[in-house]
Amino acid sequence: MTDPIATPQPDAADYAAAAGLIEANAAGLIRNADINPHWLGDSGRFWYQQQTVDGSRFVVVDTSDGSTRPLFDHPAVADALNAALQPETPPTAERLGLQNVRIDADERTLTAIANGKPLRVDLRRHAVEITNPKSSGAGMLISPAGTRGVRRDGDNLVLVEIATGREYRMTDDGEPYFSYGKLPDASLQNIPLKKSRAVLPPYGAAFSPDGRYFICPRFDERRLGIEPFIEQVPTDGSLRPIVHEIRRAFAGDPAQMVTDWFAFDLDSGERCRLQLPLGSSPAFLLGNGIVGWSVVRKQVFILVATEGWTSGMLLRVDLTNGAVTVVIEEQGTTCRYEPNTLMYNLPNVQVIGDGAEAIWYSDRSGWGHLYRYDAQSGELLGQITGGDWMLFDIHHVDETRRTLYFTAGGREPGVDPYYRHLYRVGLDGSDLRLLTGGELHADHTFAPDAAPMFKMLFGVPDAPAKIRPQAGVFIDTCSTVSASPVTLLRSLTDGTLIAELQRADVSSLLEAGYVPPTRRLLKADDGETGIPVVYYPPVHIRGDGVHPIVDACYGGPQVYVAPRNYVDAATASNPTNRMAMARLGFGVVIVDGRGTPGRGNAFRDAGVPRFTEIGIADHVAAIRQLAAQKPELDLRRVGIHGWSWGGTFSAQAILTHGEFYKVCVSGAGVYDYGALYSGFESSIGLGIYADGSVIRSRPGDKPESWASLDVTQMAKGLGGKLLIVWGDADENVPPAQAYRLIEALIQAGKPYDALMLPNKTHPTASQSLNPYTAVRTWDYFVAHLMSAAVPVAAPFPITPRRVMQ
Repeated sequence: MTDPIATPQPDAADYAAAAGLIEANAAGLIRNADINPHWLGDSGRFWYQQQTVDGSRFVVVDTSDGSTRPLFDHPAVADALNAALQPETPPTAERLGLQNVRIDADERTLTAIANGKPLRVDLRRHAVEITNPKSSGAGMLISPAGTRGVRRDGDNLVLVEIATGREYRMTDDGEPYFSYGKLPDASLQNIPLKKSRAVLPPYGAAFSPDGRYFICPRFDERRLGIEPFIEQVPTDGSLRPIVHEIRRAFAGDPAQMVTDWFAFDLDSGERCRLQLPLGSSPAFLLGNGIVGWSVVRKQVFILVATEGWTSGMLLRVDLTNGAVTVVIEEQGTTCRYEPNTLMYNLPNVQVIGDGAEAIWYSDRSGWGHLYRYDAQSGELLGQITGGDWMLFDIHHVDETRRTLYFTAGGREPGVDPYYRHLYRVGLDGSDLRLLTGGELHADHTFAPDAAPMFKMLFGVPDAPAKIRPQAGVFIDTCSTVSASPVTLLRSLTDGTLIAELQRADVSSLLEAGYVPPTRRLLKADDGETGIPVVYYPPVHIRGDGVHPIVDACYGGPQVYVAPRNYVDAATASNPTNRMAMARLGFGVVIVDGRGTPGRGNAFRDAGVPRFTEIGIADHVAAIRQLAAQKPELDLRRVGIHGWSWGGTFSAQAILTHGEFYKVCVSGAGVYDYGALYSGFESSIGLGIYADGSVIRSRPGDKPESWASLDVTQMAKGLGGKLLIVWGDADENVPPAQAYRLIEALIQAGKPYDALMLPNKTHPTASQSLNPYTAVRTWDYFVAHLMSAAVPVAAPFPITPRRVMQ
């Protein structure tokens, strides 16, 4: 460490101000950041809930000209609700207390839940009727027409006729750990789900569009090893520690989970096993891999991957007998096939025309683009998009007009390649048009739909339907990290502006002390490649005006994290505590170095599988360049922190670049991939052992191909201060990972600090959700990077986000 440098220390008031700027808390200080439209039939009108200082109001937009009006008489509805419900807190015109609101297309009827009661409101007469809708039952998956449902009964499946309530057993051969539709123990949420007694619908299951066929997996976990988690301080108030056992395969285990998929003909009662290729499996995070159906041909189309995602295949399955045909097969470049540049987004693969054509995503050219295939013959019909730029997500396919709408980056000269823009293109690749060119140097918010697993476990809603071909319009919200959001109504034909719908109100955020960051492209360690750097300057320049630097990192190959727009800059929780730490007097930097997605194969695959090593070098290079431009930054005092993959990245950074990084808070990091559950192969490649096999021969063997990624072997390089943080109920990155690094540090004779949080999971232990973790992180940097006394901070809350506790 360098000699302490005099910097006036933050006090308790600074901590209190920083607490208000934690991302989850800051989210509540922005009003009207976006619009979630609810379309009123095919009328060309939609309604949305517009936030006000005192609450919200319901507004209707006519897309023909962008005009707006109140959806109903708010004071009259408030009076009607008060008379019917007589709640303790009377509703007001801007605080009606309505949840799960639905409006009929004719705008005459509103249904919702208020004061815990389901109700119907006649919007013309302002009459409220308490209703008693028939429940379909917990854990039921409902058919598209709403006539059938399937639920789990123990380890088997039951078919329910919704109208009559009659039930029929679909299977009787399920057994513990050999169950139909059971969420596998490897879900990363096993313990919280069991403790909450949550009743889930069949996992990975789906109805055909006509409701006749039902697809469902059966997971075989019987031979898997047991991984124990110890609840040292039982949340039920008991005294004896509780052992939770989950069945989960480790990398290299001879026994891995086996999944069989079945198709049930609900009309005939027959079923067949899908004959998927050996070693292939639908993407687990995505639920079931189903990307299309043919009702007429009785087919389902499933996207599967081979082991470690080394290749991807589109399969056509005959629902009558389970026979499988490979329509498309593609070997991944470098180490993996990706159906989307961002791992947690839905695949850019769809089957259209009732099974006639397939839209296929490939980075075979070095860039992610779309191709069109005959879904029956497998013939390549043509390329839809192409060029040295990156397609991000398919947002809508208009089969009638043969037009596809997608977001992409890097196509427009001189524009930040990470900025999302909306485009349209014909399915034959013709007439490619930029639709958001009016605000070229800005990011445009078009959220893709969430993966089925996230919807089921976390209640993530469907993505807003911002593109409306029937009305010929789309809703465009644009901003930068420093310019607040504006929401516009535009033409789907050419992007012509129809109307400005609203501007975000960020006054409360600014009053809380928020200072927007700046974003720029600097050079990677190779001196050539541009990489994004987002900088949050210290809010108050103190003392001699020179401040320590904190690198807030992630660095994983699944996502990029440097904020692109205003809302992400203020509220995105990965990496977290950016503005809060700037408020305490640190200059905070976020970098997306090479090895991260969104920029083409050369950028993503730099250094594979040693992308963390390349990424750290890029972070160091970028911070040095930034400090040369910002005299308030002190390169003698640089710290780093991160959670999850950021915990891995930050630990490796201080262990291998101790001349640059002096202090590190590493949270929930993977430090030894060889001692972890299966599943990371899609990011780091297959684990190859000394004998050339992917199976471990002896209990202590580790893959030689992963040796360069083993952070525990870098422990001897520690020269600065390191705080290791983890939750003891973390199934995502189990506590054993922290203990393995701690043991390595002990063996190397290196001092370390540790913070373990009882009963906390991967998200609930993190700084973004846990105030204690946040404060201890601040304390660590204040004490060891700022060389200041740590104030006594008052407790504070963090606004809950949608997360499984």
